[in-house]
Amino acid sequence: MAVAPADNAGDAASRGPHDPDGGGIGPPPRPRARMADATLPALRWYHFLLFAVVYLYAFPYFDRLRNANEMPRILMTKAIVNHRELYLDHVQGELFTHTDTAVAPNHHTYPNKPPGPSVLAVPVYAVCKLLRLTSLRQITWAFRVFVVTVPSLLFLPLFYRLSRRFTTDEISRRIALVAYALGSQAMAYALLFMSHALTAVLAGSAFVAAVAVARRGTSRPGWAATYTGFACSLAVAMDYQSALPSVVIGLYVLLAARRRVANVLLMAAGALPIAVLLGAYHQHAYGGVLKSGYSYAVDTALKNGFMGLVGPSWTSLVNTLFLPANGLVVLAPWVLLAIVGAIAVLASRGLRRRCGAEVLACAVIFVADTLMLGSLVPYMARGGWCVGPRYMTLAMPFVAWLAAAGFEVAKRRRPTRLLGLALVLASVVVFVVGATTFPHWPDRLANPLYDLIFPLLGRGYVAHSLGTAIGLRGLPAMLPLYAFTLVAVLWLFGLLRRRALPALVVVCSLAATLVVGQRAFPMTDQRVVSPWPMIETIWEPRPRR
Repeated sequence: MAVAPADNAGDAASRGPHDPDGGGIGPPPRPRARMADATLPALRWYHFLLFAVVYLYAFPYFDRLRNANEMPRILMTKAIVNHRELYLDHVQGELFTHTDTAVAPNHHTYPNKPPGPSVLAVPVYAVCKLLRLTSLRQITWAFRVFVVTVPSLLFLPLFYRLSRRFTTDEISRRIALVAYALGSQAMAYALLFMSHALTAVLAGSAFVAAVAVARRGTSRPGWAATYTGFACSLAVAMDYQSALPSVVIGLYVLLAARRRVANVLLMAAGALPIAVLLGAYHQHAYGGVLKSGYSYAVDTALKNGFMGLVGPSWTSLVNTLFLPANGLVVLAPWVLLAIVGAIAVLASRGLRRRCGAEVLACAVIFVADTLMLGSLVPYMARGGWCVGPRYMTLAMPFVAWLAAAGFEVAKRRRPTRLLGLALVLASVVVFVVGATTFPHWPDRLANPLYDLIFPLLGRGYVAHSLGTAIGLRGLPAMLPLYAFTLVAVLWLFGLLRRRALPALVVVCSLAATLVVGQRAFPMTDQRVVSPWPMIETIWEPRPRR
């Protein structure tokens, strides 16, 4: 699939009356602002290595925890390779809990979720066996890195490239990239062997290909259309929730692109192989093509309604968006920029011509995903032990693309520009620290950041990392990562230049205020619910006393 370079993404026909560069929002900027932004060049491939350092530095692994979401997937891969079977019967002794499993009508035990991640890990496990690196610690690291982290990193240049469709302003594109990659729950789930980051990568890359088809940004539209269908179908094989954005992306191609019949046929051809394999798995395991593990799950909450969907619930909506322990708006307040961006584009005739179809598709995915999560059983909407609303991870690339347009609106005024930068920086602190310390926030904690995460660092509890690998312990083992991340983000924001010093001070002060301000939310009464007995039991490496 050949997609046109980012700098050529716009076309003259789509430029609005106040859009001389093909992507600006609103009136043209003042000459001084234009010259300032000219000092920020487009990112090159090697700049994305900054994100690789952040993603690969820490390995938050706790053998005695045996995460309920990761373990069935890991064990299914072992069962496929070692026993030539899809069920867990011969390996389930390694489970500490059966919460995320299902007992099928054939009396075999399966993971209750789609088999996609486990199947993708098969060649990785085969190599691990060849190298005799088969301990649970070793294969967990390999599965996380090669099945989830590396694809997440490879998606970032694609995300950045497509952001030019939403704005040609470089700082706005960088803001969106940092917000998605480091300032959202996508950061946390890129470090774990779970489906959420994979679904974001697959749905996001499918949309990149779909836009290339619709906007004639590729020399091989047939391959791009085929990949769109393939990636959407593969996303569903990772997590059934992906069906929703897949439908929206398909409708976008149908309505926005030419050669509608050909595109539909090509997308269907791309989707068919994965759909057939997934249906065959359902038939083999559960006795029906449309039956899933949710119908036979050990966790009875999944049996309510349709896959946990029971209808609109204010409690579920609050859990997803506003709960201090988990809400997207609280932990990643930059999502407010996405709302601004969607309104700004859809309200402008010129901008609608340029990217209205793409903005509408992203907005529909964001709203539909929010409404779907707001219709789940509240227990499921909360998502269990997680960093932020994990089921919303799928929508985050689309939210961040909208935020790119929103930040261009915010940067018209200096106060809103600085506030927008601070919102993203505060979100980066929350998710980078939260993901690299203990990316399994217990669902009974009212304020995980101050009930657990920051106290962990203060008490010297840090996860495995490059720092601990060279003998450092406690906070000094993680300080190189946190210092590197801060410098990298400030550089991407263009705030490390001498003339940007006042803005740097204001942005860092505002971000610190936002992070510290989370302490104002209710705290857990640890005389009633305390995470520390569990931490003392499972933590590794042990802190120095």
